[in-house]
Amino acid sequence: MSSEPCHKCAKTVYVTEKIEASNFCFHKACFKCCEPGCILTLNLKNFEIVGEGLYCKKHAPKPKATCISDSLNVVHAIQSPKKSNEGLHKIVTGTGEIPQVGLDLLSLQSALNAPKKPSENLLTRKGEILSN
Repeated sequence: MSSEPCHKCAKTVYVTEKIEASNFCFHKACFKCCEPGCILTLNLKNFEIVGEGLYCKKHAPKPKATCISDSLNVVHAIQSPKKSNEGLHKIVTGTGEIPQVGLDLLSLQSALNAPKKPSENLLTRKGEILSN
């Protein structure tokens, strides 16, 4: 059994105090978050190795999305005409006329005045329609 050096302190790690995580060996005492002020003792469920540092889930650096500002799509998007320049932002208003609602509408009046179809030998009894 050969002993390996600790990834954090570079001292020899013996089997009794060995924690192996992400192909690195650590002492139990060295398996802590490297963020200053963090006193959390890590275990195999709550650690993250980012670069050469050992972090708890709370202090692990998060990758940030970047954008190349010189890409052709970004240049076209910046230089494209805006909606306010096209006049689409203006509110369309009415003509100022009083709306006609109710029985005064022309289409409703013509429907009410239309000739009715005569009933053809239909007898009614208590809401039922019977034909002879």
